[in-house]
Amino acid sequence: MIVVAVLAAVVLVGGGITAAILVKGGGEQAVPEPEAADSGVIAQEVDAEPVEYGDVVVIDACTVMPASLLEEVGFRDAAHGWHSQVYLPRSVPVADATVKPQSDAISMCLYESTAEGGIERFTLSVRQPPFNHMGTAGYVGKDDTPVTVAGLKGSVSPGLSPDSFDASLVSADGKAQVNLGASRMGNVKEITDPKATFMVLLERVAANFAKGPQGRTTHVHTGRYASVPNACEILSSERFQEITSSKDSGVVEADYYEQETADRFEDTSLYSNLQECRRLSPEWWDAGNRGQRKALKISLRTYRDAGMAIKDAQDCNPDSPSRKVTGEAAMSAEKIGDGAACSYLQGDSPTISFLAGRTQVRLTGYGDWAPDDPKAYVQAFTPIAQKLADEVRKAIG
Repeated sequence: MIVVAVLAAVVLVGGGITAAILVKGGGEQAVPEPEAADSGVIAQEVDAEPVEYGDVVVIDACTVMPASLLEEVGFRDAAHGWHSQVYLPRSVPVADATVKPQSDAISMCLYESTAEGGIERFTLSVRQPPFNHMGTAGYVGKDDTPVTVAGLKGSVSPGLSPDSFDASLVSADGKAQVNLGASRMGNVKEITDPKATFMVLLERVAANFAKGPQGRTTHVHTGRYASVPNACEILSSERFQEITSSKDSGVVEADYYEQETADRFEDTSLYSNLQECRRLSPEWWDAGNRGQRKALKISLRTYRDAGMAIKDAQDCNPDSPSRKVTGEAAMSAEKIGDGAACSYLQGDSPTISFLAGRTQVRLTGYGDWAPDDPKAYVQAFTPIAQKLADEVRKAIG
């Protein structure tokens, strides 16, 4: 008897996945091959209008070192992997510019490869008074090499490995400083001379830094996620102040991933993209006032559709693997969003998790203002989560 194989192309409408299923004579079916995750669902755009902290025009780190620059120098995987950014979404009036002087940079941009085996990382930070103190500006240590790049003076230091380096440059007027760090560049096989490559990168960074403020880099969604807003728009300054009863420092910390994540569920691949935004109160940096510091982070994992979200967003399922990692969750007694809602600890910080349309939302409080106990946290944050669920569903779908 001849076994006839019929190849049928089946379109799974819910996830937009096209899969090939092989039907054999005995009725046995092969597992469909998963579709490749979308790459480039996050892109950088430059807003030509710079922002101000008080009366100081801020130099944006991601504008000084954009992803395109890293790719040109030879680090494509890092340029298109994980982006982490500290920046000002909008100008801070003089009356609210109260954070000073701190060692934490007013602007920072980090790129790290998310490719398999990728470990290379690049970080650029910008320090400017009155937000920052400039105590180390121009300092050259005993292991440092003085350099002048694009007319700017600074130094280069060896890193923790032979293919890692750090550099510092001071602006011509002495009112701004950038620090560039590159780690494990030799992981990219095409990079045969890490030191020379680092100097090329430093020269390009120095040339951009010497121009002064050149606008502000933002991250926007593209492709099938084009309608998804930035997480820092969902957790707006106004929303932060409403929830924490505190002023907003104006500085946000945000994380983006250029490529979708693909999780396997039975015979289906579930695709999503993650972004996070954290806002801080002005007291956050004050080491002598830690008890009053306030911070709030929102995490948005948006799926291709609501069906994928329901299958994969299992934070509040007592049998899910995540529960075994973070411990028991306190379930919400009231309905929040479109599924089960709960609270649990992420490290020492309480988190409430719920589903809104095709997005899993996590809201994490940092500082003494937020209840430490998940049961108390879920009760306190239920009204907030209910309102956020409606807003996220309306904004994203």
